[in-house]
Amino acid sequence: MAVSEAQKKASDKYNREHMTTLGCKVKKEEAAAFKAYCAAQGKTANTELKDHVLKCIGEQGDEA
Repeated sequence: MAVSEAQKKASDKYNREHMTTLGCKVKKEEAAAFKAYCAAQGKTANTELKDHVLKCIGEQGDEA
């Protein structure tokens, strides 16, 4: 089922108010190696980075 325009608007508003993006620059080869590592773990790069951030600040993420 498609997401309604109202739901998209509500999600966008929530994200603007409560979320931010962290980023860093790495060499392309390092990024490719990290993505391969994440795939081998059955995770996305975003999930792996988010889990690490939560671990560092003492809020353990979901471990699936």
